[in-house]
Amino acid sequence: MRALMYLTRRSLVNNLKKAVQKPSTLIALIFAIGYGIFIVVSLGSLAVSIRMDSVRGLLIIITAWCIYATLGNFMAYSSRKGILFKPAHAHFVFTAPISPKVVLLNSAWMNYVLSVVLWVVLAIGGLTVFQVAPWKVLLLILAGGVMELALEISVMVFLYTNDRLPEKLMKGIRTFIKVFLIGFTLLVVLYFRKNGMTVGSASAFVDWDVLQMIPVIGWQIAAYRLILLGPTLLNVICSCLYAASVIVSVAAVSRMQCSGGYYEEAAKFADDYAEIKKRQKNGETVFGISGKKRKFRQVRERISAKGAKAIFYRQLLEYKKEKFFIFSKVTLIAVVIAFFLCYTLRDAAMETGVAEFFLLGVIAYMSIVMSGYLGKWENELKNPYLYLIPDTPMKKLWYATLMEHVKALVDGCIICIPVGIFWHVEPVYVVFCILIYAVLQADRLYTKVIAQCLVGEIFGKTGQDVLRMCVQFALLGMGAGVAVIVGIFINTGLIFPILLVYSVMVTAAMGFLASLRFETMEQFV
Repeated sequence: MRALMYLTRRSLVNNLKKAVQKPSTLIALIFAIGYGIFIVVSLGSLAVSIRMDSVRGLLIIITAWCIYATLGNFMAYSSRKGILFKPAHAHFVFTAPISPKVVLLNSAWMNYVLSVVLWVVLAIGGLTVFQVAPWKVLLLILAGGVMELALEISVMVFLYTNDRLPEKLMKGIRTFIKVFLIGFTLLVVLYFRKNGMTVGSASAFVDWDVLQMIPVIGWQIAAYRLILLGPTLLNVICSCLYAASVIVSVAAVSRMQCSGGYYEEAAKFADDYAEIKKRQKNGETVFGISGKKRKFRQVRERISAKGAKAIFYRQLLEYKKEKFFIFSKVTLIAVVIAFFLCYTLRDAAMETGVAEFFLLGVIAYMSIVMSGYLGKWENELKNPYLYLIPDTPMKKLWYATLMEHVKALVDGCIICIPVGIFWHVEPVYVVFCILIYAVLQADRLYTKVIAQCLVGEIFGKTGQDVLRMCVQFALLGMGAGVAVIVGIFINTGLIFPILLVYSVMVTAAMGFLASLRFETMEQFV
């Protein structure tokens, strides 16, 4: 155990040293911490704005967390993909004379840290936003950071180290959890569709007694209700059942024997994860880890083109082979964001009478959030034949990114049209927002090409992204300032056309500059 603790400690120290030695990594780490704090503070402000800053509001959040996050972790453990191992573990740790159970408990340290951080954030939010008494917050930390973590560790060890569980049973557990979560989500959607998505309706839903009667997860919710709202006959009984289940689980797992049957799957998962990290460093956007091979559709049509147009049609052919054409998980994220915004910010946007500016702010924020997404055009820059095509650099760059412009336009429609309908935004402003979103995404692509030429591989992908963001914010920020001044002193209706025209001009200029540097990018291939 001491050897594993030493290995974990040294790995953490070495990673911190590497982060300090690489300015780009250190900047990215500082930015990530700052952005995380910004998100937490923004969520607290959002809770206040939608009148969710009460004990009931905190209970709604905890209930959703218990159902989705806890069951999601159980599903990951049942597939033996809930703990991140490194390829080196298969050669040095798994072969060491150490108990496989101890190896598992030590390797899951990141899970423990994330759980503790979450409950610390909830505790701070409970004291500052949700108006919870300090002694209740202390009990909440004990229940979440100790009892819930003990239960999760017990389930993790049971599902990982129990070699007698057949694969069919493990698959059945995953299927049951998926079906339950899908069914529960449909129930929530139908409920809010009938009763409206308000804090009152959400509070009434989590007060449903059936939720507390669900084995383990429901009992866990009952324990939190006992702490936050006080005792009732139902939550006292369910809390006792929850405490008993935690004690029994810990006792049973501590006596379990394990021969290391999970090592083979853990080693394979470590290789898959290492491959995913490699793909991410190369600029690809990966949302999940799966050992399954991708399936492609069969396309029988023949496409032909000359010059730089061949780049676009080759990408089009690749997208036609995809299962969902140009739609991806990024599109799904856009759908979720649109659905979330339609309900949560509707009243605040409509009360101000300038819902179109709320929508414009959402578009600007989404442009930042989606800035890390890279499509097939990034791979085009790595193909040597791209620079041998007998055509102008401007055309080659344009056709290499044209499909991404189409995808950005589609994502903009998915976000803006539903939100515009629910917020009663005039159609002309919805169209402006869609076009501005597509132009901002195009500017991101061309600015990245320039950043890659200027920085190269000296600061890596992180340095390129930081430089791109600085250049993009500096140029577009000036246009936004001019548009606001014109809107204040002349007419607010001019803000949207000024922003669109200015963004198009900046994007065209960045595209032209990128095309001038396009030929020199062959040295990075």
